[in-house]
Amino acid sequence: MNPLKRFPRLNSAWMEVKHRVAHWRARRERDLERDATVGDPRNVLVVVVDSLRADHVSAFGHERETTPALDAFVDEARAFSNAKAPAPWTFPSIPSLLSGRYPHEHGGRMQGDPRNLAAAEFPTRPRESVPMLPDVLEAAGYDTAMFTAIPMAEKAAGDRFQRVSVTYTDANERVAAARDWIRGRDRWLCHLQLGDPHAPLDVPDEHRETFDVPDVDGLEDWRYRESTDGEGFETYRDARTRAYDAAIRGADDALAALLDDVDDDTVVVVCGDHGEAFWEHVDVERRLNDDPRGYYGTDHGHSVLEDVARVPLWIRAPGVDSGVDDDPVSLTAVAPVVLDALDAEVADGVDPAPLDVVRDARPLLCEETNYGYNQRAVWVDDRKLVEVPATGTRLAFDVADGAEGDPLDDVPEDLVDALEGYGDGVEGEGAIDVDDETRDRLEELGYLE
Repeated sequence: MNPLKRFPRLNSAWMEVKHRVAHWRARRERDLERDATVGDPRNVLVVVVDSLRADHVSAFGHERETTPALDAFVDEARAFSNAKAPAPWTFPSIPSLLSGRYPHEHGGRMQGDPRNLAAAEFPTRPRESVPMLPDVLEAAGYDTAMFTAIPMAEKAAGDRFQRVSVTYTDANERVAAARDWIRGRDRWLCHLQLGDPHAPLDVPDEHRETFDVPDVDGLEDWRYRESTDGEGFETYRDARTRAYDAAIRGADDALAALLDDVDDDTVVVVCGDHGEAFWEHVDVERRLNDDPRGYYGTDHGHSVLEDVARVPLWIRAPGVDSGVDDDPVSLTAVAPVVLDALDAEVADGVDPAPLDVVRDARPLLCEETNYGYNQRAVWVDDRKLVEVPATGTRLAFDVADGAEGDPLDDVPEDLVDALEGYGDGVEGEGAIDVDDETRDRLEELGYLE
C-alpha cells in the first residue's frame, strides 16, 4: 500500500517524478535514428479524450450538451462522427493513432490467447522499428511532449517523446500543463490525453447540476457488471450515463481555452481512443466472449462492438475541409494525414497521404481485446464482421444506424475475405514493466484486480 495515496496531490507529484526517471532511462536506451524533413513546418496538437464515444458528442445528436467547445470547432475542422478505434483500449490504440498501423502491425498487443489483463498479464511494447509521429517530427527538428492522465498511454508510446508528464489529475490541470509547455516554443508536437470520462470518472461539481446527476452510490466506477438483474439497475444506468456526460463536459470546458490558444496554422487532432459500453449488448457480448472477470456490457477493452469501437475525430489541417463527415474512417488515418499536411518526407517511416487516399486504402479494423479470447472486427460499407479467431465464432451485423442490431442470418464472404486479408501480424518487443504504484493506479482505472 502506497502511504501517499492519502494525499492525492503529493502522490501525483511523486508519481510524475517516478515516471520522468523511467522515461529518461527508456530514452537513454534507444539508439534508433530517423530521417525526416518537413516542408511546411506547422505545430501539431493531438488531444485524446479517453473513453469518448461518438454518440455522446452533442454535435452528433446527443441529447445533452456535452461538447460545446468541440461542437464549435467544426467551423474550422473536419468532424468525423463515425471514426473507428483500431483497438478497444488505450495501450494498443495510441500507437496506432501515432503510427498509422494496426496493433498486429506495430506489436503493442497482448500475449497469448485467452488473455486476462486483470491478472497482470501485460502486453508487449510496440516494436522500436515502427516509427511514430513523435519520432518523425523530432527528426525534423520539433520539440515533442506527452501529457497524460492515463498511464497506459505513456507505457505504450511515452518513450517516443522527448518529454513526458503523467499525473492522475483532471482536465484542467492536464490542459494547463500542456499550455505551459507549448508557450514560447517555435516548433512542437504536443500529445495531450485527458482521463476524465474514464472510470473512475472525474465529474465537476457544476456539471452534476448541469446534467441532473443524482446522488447514487458507485457512479464514479461501475456496478451491475456481472448481471443487470436487481433492484435499482435502471436508475443506476441513467445516473451513471449522466455522470459520464458530465465528465465529458468537464474535459470539453478545459479544452476550450487550449483550442483558443493555438494559432490558426497549428494542425489540430482531437479524438477518443476508444468508446465505453453502457449495457447495450450484454447478450451479444456473452456469445462472443468468456470474460475471466465475468463482466459483460460495461466499460471497454473486452469488446469490439460499436459502443467501444466507434469514436469521434476532429482534424484541422491544410487540405482537410471543415464540416461534419458521417462516413467511416480509422484513427490510423491520422498520422499519414498530419504528415501530408506538413509536406513531410520520411525515409522508412509513416507514409504521408491525403485523407481521401488513406481512408480508402483498406477495410477498417478493430482488434486486440484484453479479457478473454481476442476479437477482431472489420467493416465493409455498412456491414461489420466480428470474429473470435480462437473459437471460430463469427457474427455479422448491419451497422448503418451506428450500432449493432440482431446478427445477420449469414456471414457475407466479402467480410470474411476482408478480415483474412490482414493476417496475424508481428510480435512486440517484450512485456511492459509496471511498478507497484502504477499497478495501484491501473487497479483504480479498472484494468487490474
